[in-house]
Amino acid sequence: MRLLPFALALAPLFPPLALLAPLFLGHLRRLSPWALGLLGVYALSVLLPALGAPEPLAFPLALGRVLYVLGLVGAGVALYAGASSPTQALKPLGYGLFLLYITAFVATYLTFGDQAVQQRLMHPFHSPVGLGFMGAMGVLLAVYLRYPWPFRLLLGLLGGAVLLLSASRGGMLALLLGGAGGLLFRGRGVWALGVAGLLLFLAANLDTPLSERFFQTQLSGREGLWLRAYEVFQAHPWTGVGPYVLGDYLKGTLFGECFLFPLLEARGLSCPSWLVPFGGFWTFAHNHLLQALGEGGLFGALGLLLLAGGFLAAAFGEGLLFSLLLAYLAMGMVDNPFSVPSPFRGEVFFLVGGMALARGVRLPRALALAGAVGVLWSLPFLYLATRPPTPPPSLAYLAFPKEGVGFLRLVGAQGYRVQVWLCQKDCQRVGWEWRGDEPMYFPLPQDLPKGEYRLRVLLLSQHRLALRPRYVLEKEVRW
Repeated sequence: MRLLPFALALAPLFPPLALLAPLFLGHLRRLSPWALGLLGVYALSVLLPALGAPEPLAFPLALGRVLYVLGLVGAGVALYAGASSPTQALKPLGYGLFLLYITAFVATYLTFGDQAVQQRLMHPFHSPVGLGFMGAMGVLLAVYLRYPWPFRLLLGLLGGAVLLLSASRGGMLALLLGGAGGLLFRGRGVWALGVAGLLLFLAANLDTPLSERFFQTQLSGREGLWLRAYEVFQAHPWTGVGPYVLGDYLKGTLFGECFLFPLLEARGLSCPSWLVPFGGFWTFAHNHLLQALGEGGLFGALGLLLLAGGFLAAAFGEGLLFSLLLAYLAMGMVDNPFSVPSPFRGEVFFLVGGMALARGVRLPRALALAGAVGVLWSLPFLYLATRPPTPPPSLAYLAFPKEGVGFLRLVGAQGYRVQVWLCQKDCQRVGWEWRGDEPMYFPLPQDLPKGEYRLRVLLLSQHRLALRPRYVLEKEVRW
C-alpha cells in the first residue's frame, strides 16, 4: 500500500504498472452494498452479452476487462483509504503528468527539429488528442490540489500549453465541462474555466493552422466510424460483438488496418506484419455510447451508463473527483478516453471512480445522472439529426473499377462529402474523402485479397447525419 502513491506517480511514464490493478480486487470489500451492487451490474453487463456474441474470443476478453476494471476501482478504494483526504491521494499523479509533458516536448523536438512549432505536440505513446486530454487533467489537478505554489503554477501552465499545442478539441471540451462541473462546489471551477478561456483567447490570436482547429466544427471523419459502429449494433442489438472485437469491424474506416502512435509513424515506424491482424484492438468508435452498443448491445450500454452515473453520484460534492469524472464523460461524446487498457489515461477514470464509490453512493441520484450521461453522449447525433436536410443529388456515372481504379461523378452534390468504402466483414475506406461537386477516382488497395466485396459510396451532408448517410450506393464487385 505504501508503494501505491509512487506507482501512481510513475504510471504516466510506465503504463504497464497499471496491469497490477487486479491485485487490488480485495479492497472492493470496503465498499457499501449499493456500490458493490452497481459494480456487479456492470460486470454482468459485460459478461452476459459476451456469452452470445458471434466472436469466439468475446467471453475471455470480457472477463479480462471486468477483472482489470474492478481491480482499478479497488486501487482507487485503496488510495482513498490510505490518504488523509480523498483528493490528496491524487497528488502523485500531478508529478507523473509533469514528467509526461516534459517528455512530449522533448520527443516532438527530437522528431521534427525546428519544424516542431508547425506540428501538433505528440508523445511516443499518446495521440495528440489523448495528450491534450492529459493536459486538461493537469490543469484540473493544479486548480484543486495544494502543491507547493511554484510546482502548482508550473503544472497548470504546462498542462495548458500541452492542451493548446496538441490542438485537441476533445481535451478543450473536457476542460470546459469539467470546470463547469466544479462550479457546483467550492468555486474552483472558475479557475479551470479561466484557464480554458485564456487558451481559447490565445488560439484565436495565434493565427496558425494548429490553433484554428479549436474553432473548426468538422468531425474529422468520426461520422464514418459512428455510422459503422451503429451498423454493427443494428446487426447484433442484444449481444454486440464483444469487448475489443468491435475494432475488427471498424478498422479501415478512418485509418488503415493497423496504425501506431503518430509520433512513431513520423519517425518512419509502422506496424510489423505480425501486428497487423491485431490492429482492431486499438480502433474505437470515438463515442462511448456507440462503443458500448457495438461491444455489448443494449445491456452493455446500460451497464456502462449506470457505472458512469454511479461514479458521478458518489463524487457529487467533491470538486476534483466530480470535475475529473465529468471531463472524461464530456470527451466521451467524441472519443473513447476511458477505454482500457490504455497508456494510463483511461485507467485514471476508474481509479477516480473507485475513490468516489468509497464515499458512498445513492441509487436515485446514480440513476438520474446515468440518464444525463446518456443524453450527453447522444448530443452530437441529436444536433446533427435536427439540421435542415439538403436536396438529394443524383448519380451521373459510376465506372466499375478497372485496372484497380474506379470513377464516380455526382450531380447536385454541392455541400456534400463523399466517401467510398470496400467491405467484407469489415469496411475499409478507399482514399480519404472528396467534395461532392468534383469528379472522383478511387484506386483500390494493391494488396487486396481476391474475393467478393461490396463497393459502398456514401454521401454525407455537412449539416445532417442521423447515424446514416444521406445517400448510399452499393454494388457487388469481385476482385
